[in-house]
Amino acid sequence: MSSLKVKVNIAGRQYPLSINADEEEAVRNAGKEINTLIKEFEERYAVTDKQDALSMVALQMASKYHLLKQSGTGSDNELNEKLGKLTDLIERELNN
Repeated sequence: MSSLKVKVNIAGRQYPLSINADEEEAVRNAGKEINTLIKEFEERYAVTDKQDALSMVALQMASKYHLLKQSGTGSDNELNEKLGKLTDLIERELNN
């Protein structure tokens, strides 16, 4: 697989990533989804701190991941892979 360098914008900051070329769409979609959820949290709950919004997004996505895993619908490898990538992206963001 070929490696690809991309920049993903999360919460107004650019993050350079080295990914497999076949992961590009999933990574970009994950970034868009994270930004959408951040905006929703900021609007719904008057969250002004990006760290708080990112933490809430991480909790929501991790909860969905674990519910899917427990319900048995998480057996779909493609879905698990995408959720795993989202989780990794969120963890990297929170560690910066």
